[in-house]
Amino acid sequence: MPLSEILTRIQERRRELDISVSDLARRSGVSRATVIRILGGEDHEFSFANLQAILLALGVSFDLTEIPAEKFRDQIATEKAKRLIALTQGNVALEAQAVSRSSARTHLEETKARIASSSRKLWAS
Repeated sequence: MPLSEILTRIQERRRELDISVSDLARRSGVSRATVIRILGGEDHEFSFANLQAILLALGVSFDLTEIPAEKFRDQIATEKAKRLIALTQGNVALEAQAVSRSSARTHLEETKARIASSSRKLWAS
C-alpha cells in the first residue's frame, strides 16, 4: 500500500474518532508539529516508532486493522470513567463505604455516557 494511501486512511480514522491533532499528539506522545508533518505527507522520513504511536492512539494496528470506532470510543470512555470515579472516591474517602455492585455499575455507566457524549471530554486528559 502506498504511503499516501496509508496517510489518507489515518486522517479518515482521526476524523471518524473526532480527535483533534493536539489530542492525538498528546495521546501518542509525538509532538504536535511532527503529527502535522506526518499526516500532511510533508515528512517522508518519519520514524516507525512515531507512526506506530499515532496508530495506537487511534486504535489502529500497523496492519491497519481497526477496532470499530464505537467500540474504541467505549473503551476510552470506560477507562476514563473508572479513573474519574477512583479519583473522586479517593478525594472524598469513599473507599470504606459499602456500595452495591449494581450501584457501582450504574455509576460507571452514567459517568461513561457523559464522557462519551462529547469528543472534547472523551479525548481530553
